[in-house]
Amino acid sequence: MFRIKPQPRPTPRIGLVINSIEAFNPEAKDNAERATRAFYASLVESKQIDPGSVIIGRLFGPHEAMEAADQLAAACVDLILIVNIAFPNGQVFLTIATHPHLAKTPIAVVADPEPSQEEWASNAWCGVIMNNHVAKMIDRPIASVPGPVGSKPFAAEIARLIRVAGTIKHLRRSFIGRIGDAPGGFHSASGDQLAFANVFGTRMDTVDLSAVIDTHKTHRAKGYLGEQTFTEDEVKEIANELKEGRKVEVDDEMLCNSARLYLTYRAIIRANGYTAAAFRCWPEQLEPYIGIATCLPAGLLVGQAELTAAACEGDWPMSVAQTMGSILSGVAAYFLDFVNYTGGSEIIQLGHCGIGVCGAMADKPGKCGGPCDTIAVHPVIRQAGGNIGATVIGQFAYGPKTGICLMQKRDGNFAILSFQGENTPDTAKGLKYSGADLLVPSYKEVNRVVLDYGFPHHLAVGVGYLNEDLALMCKFLGVEHIGL
Repeated sequence: MFRIKPQPRPTPRIGLVINSIEAFNPEAKDNAERATRAFYASLVESKQIDPGSVIIGRLFGPHEAMEAADQLAAACVDLILIVNIAFPNGQVFLTIATHPHLAKTPIAVVADPEPSQEEWASNAWCGVIMNNHVAKMIDRPIASVPGPVGSKPFAAEIARLIRVAGTIKHLRRSFIGRIGDAPGGFHSASGDQLAFANVFGTRMDTVDLSAVIDTHKTHRAKGYLGEQTFTEDEVKEIANELKEGRKVEVDDEMLCNSARLYLTYRAIIRANGYTAAAFRCWPEQLEPYIGIATCLPAGLLVGQAELTAAACEGDWPMSVAQTMGSILSGVAAYFLDFVNYTGGSEIIQLGHCGIGVCGAMADKPGKCGGPCDTIAVHPVIRQAGGNIGATVIGQFAYGPKTGICLMQKRDGNFAILSFQGENTPDTAKGLKYSGADLLVPSYKEVNRVVLDYGFPHHLAVGVGYLNEDLALMCKFLGVEHIGL
């Protein structure tokens, strides 16, 4: 039976730097450094960070800082934590922040509150404010994290930093396969590849639909990483596995056609090393030479963690947003539409023709009796009178969700809208689509922002409340974030 697989969350390599001047209370500094080293050891032991992570300290001056910066660059760290255990040498942060090989590495500055004793013991947070001033003046985004180091709130914030750094690490190594271009008129589904590469680190590669047709016929794909093949026996195995544990309303031939297209895409993706993909899912896919909708195969690819994103209608820019949702949450994000007037009801309907994800759908219908985790005949006939194949229909699993919409503005800069809500059996509208009908308290503001900014009609929906993670990520990437 197909069950949803966790998305592989990258483990970032961190560089932790301990910083202070020689003045202030020696015992207070020793205590702070001891706590810092113990916390670092706990991150390594729990495998939250890469074993190649490094800890450097205690730094007192600018020459040591340059050696430390070189060491961090040589280690290819994905996140730098500068921990002020007392008032810092002001050259340390500046030296690391302006090092040419660390220019895009996220930095956080950390300090404990002043110890509770009569003597003025550390002045560490004053150093954070000093570092933050420098960061603003040199236009270097940073996060500022208060201690006490090792406390539960501190550990939670560092865990957020690690999630965000891991997501940025993945984005900067991502390789998007565009399987055909967007259909005519889908203007928001075409983006500036170089602008995306510059900000997010993404790269894109285009596969012509003729390659899909050829692989579909020959069961063989060639790409940058070599050759991938599949057999008709595998097609039957996939089709049988799809039947297990879910309602199936299509015949065996249609199910096998969907399984065959899934294996076709999978072969192309594996042969080329794509981490995400966008599919020109109509109109050509529905013609006799393939004759099956992309929805079910696309949902399987992201649900089985073959991809971090599976965007339809050629919308590779929104696959970047979907990847963010998948990596931050550790489970497949969904690719959906705004399907109704967002300002008219606190239940915002988010859905699509049928990119449901096997194993990720709700386990019972909503109050309107809509189907759940059902493989149905595609409910939208794009080519009049045609039967375009199987798809997974129903509400995605109930619980907290975050809508994530990404756009490049007219001035060339990027903006991300994220809004939080929850879908339940009571919010489900019962429509025949793959969707998450979310109760969103800020629904009127969502409607206003979408229209005022000109956000696209597509969006990604991540599992859980992700606004704070997205806000931090946008800060590091220099992207405007509107969190609702």
